[in-house]
Amino acid sequence: MMLSIIAFGLVGLTPPVAGFGTINEPVVLGQHNEHEMVTRLAFQCPSGQRSDGICFEPRSLDQLAGYHRDVMGLPLTGAGFNGAVGAPDTLDPVPEGPEAHCDDADFVDIPGYPQSREQATANLQVCVDHMRARFRQASVSAEGLVDERNRIRLGTVELINAFGGDCRFAFPSLQINVLARPKCSTLEGFGRALHGVQDFYSHSNWADWTDNSKPISSSNPPGLAMNSTAPFLDLRASGPITPDQIPHNLTTGCFTIPDTTPGSGNCAGRVTHHTINKDHGVINLDATFGEVGVFSLRAAVIPENFHNAVMAAVQASREAWTSLRDELRYRYGKTAGNLMICALVRDDPIKECRTRTVAIAIDKSQLSVDHGTMELEQALAKELNSRLTRHGLDKVEVIEFSESAQVIYPMGYPESAVFDDNSKPSGRTNLGHALELAINDTIATQPETYTDRAAIVILTSGAQKPDNPNEMHSLAQLLLTQTNRASQEGIRIHYACINSPPSPASQPWQECNPGSQGLIPSILKTGGTFAFLNPIFPRITSDFINLITHRGLAWTDEYLPDTTRLYPGITLAILLDSDTSSKSLFYPASKGETLNFTIQDRSLEGQGLGGGYFSITLFEEKDKIKIATYTSCGTEPLTLIYEATGDLDLKVVAELGERYFSHPIDLTNSQVTEPQADDREGEETWEPEIVFTIELVSNMPTKDESTTETKSSIVSDWAEATISGSVVGETLTSETVEVLEETETVDGTVGKTETESRVVSDDATATIEDSWMASTAGVDTETLMVGNISGNHGEL
Repeated sequence: MMLSIIAFGLVGLTPPVAGFGTINEPVVLGQHNEHEMVTRLAFQCPSGQRSDGICFEPRSLDQLAGYHRDVMGLPLTGAGFNGAVGAPDTLDPVPEGPEAHCDDADFVDIPGYPQSREQATANLQVCVDHMRARFRQASVSAEGLVDERNRIRLGTVELINAFGGDCRFAFPSLQINVLARPKCSTLEGFGRALHGVQDFYSHSNWADWTDNSKPISSSNPPGLAMNSTAPFLDLRASGPITPDQIPHNLTTGCFTIPDTTPGSGNCAGRVTHHTINKDHGVINLDATFGEVGVFSLRAAVIPENFHNAVMAAVQASREAWTSLRDELRYRYGKTAGNLMICALVRDDPIKECRTRTVAIAIDKSQLSVDHGTMELEQALAKELNSRLTRHGLDKVEVIEFSESAQVIYPMGYPESAVFDDNSKPSGRTNLGHALELAINDTIATQPETYTDRAAIVILTSGAQKPDNPNEMHSLAQLLLTQTNRASQEGIRIHYACINSPPSPASQPWQECNPGSQGLIPSILKTGGTFAFLNPIFPRITSDFINLITHRGLAWTDEYLPDTTRLYPGITLAILLDSDTSSKSLFYPASKGETLNFTIQDRSLEGQGLGGGYFSITLFEEKDKIKIATYTSCGTEPLTLIYEATGDLDLKVVAELGERYFSHPIDLTNSQVTEPQADDREGEETWEPEIVFTIELVSNMPTKDESTTETKSSIVSDWAEATISGSVVGETLTSETVEVLEETETVDGTVGKTETESRVVSDDATATIEDSWMASTAGVDTETLMVGNISGNHGEL
């Protein structure tokens, strides 16, 4: 019996039908949360182990099985959660009827029995059809777990309080709750189906032994003593139960109130639920049993009947779960189906159900020895490996390369990975061979599922430029071919060059970009990262791995808006084109921190096609306040210095300009003019493609960010960037820029003086003769309370 039975009895409504117990109330109702315990026996993972794709992890199992609470070994009645399997017994607003419990399919082959074998089978069919419908509810609801790119959807699987905590199973009619989290809806359908499956064994004589001390009658039906589960409980099946699946003497019990032996009312002369049930008894999670409840007459006389019913219910529950897994793979395909299964059994499926492959390529050329980067490369590889998901979901391969590439750890589990084969570094660097090997092995490892689930991480100190131009061209072509191939295959490339350029025209820049015009945009178009790492920064290892994991190691990881964190010592390459016309970057600044941003347009170095302007805007993120905007018109770098006088999040937004040239433009020529109409005849429209790098240097490279609070007192208006009066083709050698009062011109730039208050002067102007333009129109006088900003080539 259930607590809900008492409640319904008080209001005079038709009571629900009882099955295995749902709540923990052994004194009055004789229940020991039997449905919960059967479900836990069926699906619990071994202690301390993660799910293998079949067992359910703790919080997910709580949703399916429910949970109860004890204090000093005494049950707290009503404290806990019924779970999906207990949902048919829940008062919300009414429990489900007899069809959810496989009652009223009673028959005994004795003269004058009120119901025929055919009638009993028809009632059993109603129960089976109900379970099949609930099963379909689960399989259909699962569609909401993944998106069109086979990624688990955010907000569909979380079980933390921010997303609603425990599921709410309150939909007794046959419906799919489209408003609930899909994980909850799927578990509800499955749990309600399981309730009927388990009750069949509790409410029938399928696994019973016969009480031979009494004659066969409606009060003592025969036992079938079956050692296998019922074939007609195949929930993927459809249509009528075939006669050969129904043993002639199969019976469940007739239910009515009062539930007695012998029966009364509609159950007079029939096997009753009171007679046949094995609903009450203590079930332990080690598959042992305690006392059998006195409310179960059949089990009280022969305790093995309770044990047999429980174990049959456990096995049948597992078979139902196997059927649901098969149905999900059949209905949605193997890849999506396996993701759905993982989402149901894992407690943190967003993180742990990605089934990614990662190939880490470590540079072991002579150049890496000369630059002293081998140790850092291996440290980066180990740090990345430590972030991968264990338990068979992520796999990693480690490759060493110089002129050739070889695998030192084949694609396998991260916990066993090795990162050095102890061979001597030698030879030149051939990045193309490393990429080719990594792509080939990635595809071979998961030929059906590698797309959007794979990443290649290149760790290198750069490559020397060959003396032979043909060799250089060949190496560059191989590298570009492989990066373009990775992009087409949905494989992200993250490229880390441990050779940060101290100046834009330095040799390290050329070494990190070995003769391959277009290499940077090609890598960025894979969705990955191109970064220069300065090894002198103490947290460079963890910061770079934080960068690429937050960015999204593989495409399947990309859930959040594309806002990239900046880190001191890491120079990032950014691509702006017609597909990605803006890019956001952020940094949590601390009080007293001085930040030096260096932005360099790389388009005219062969990285990107050029053909457009781009702007850099600095925001205070919390209040969405624009501090200043700079617009690029050429190749001169912008150095921007910001002094934070309070804790705040800074946001840097790069945006492609609205005006494009119809072909690449040599902005080194100060007299750029608009192409005339007759010059354009026969030309294809040129799509703009800008590549720039942004470097951040801080005077607090090792600050404790856990104590940084985000706040701001900036209250300025939007600062608008303008190309004053310019149109495409006009000379861009000077611009009129609004500046702050109390400023002075220093070496052709606008320099900020250290004043305690600032006001905007309507008539203050300055001439900027370089290729960056700045504007601070409308900046409020309180700007200095949070930060001071200055810069070369357009300084505030």
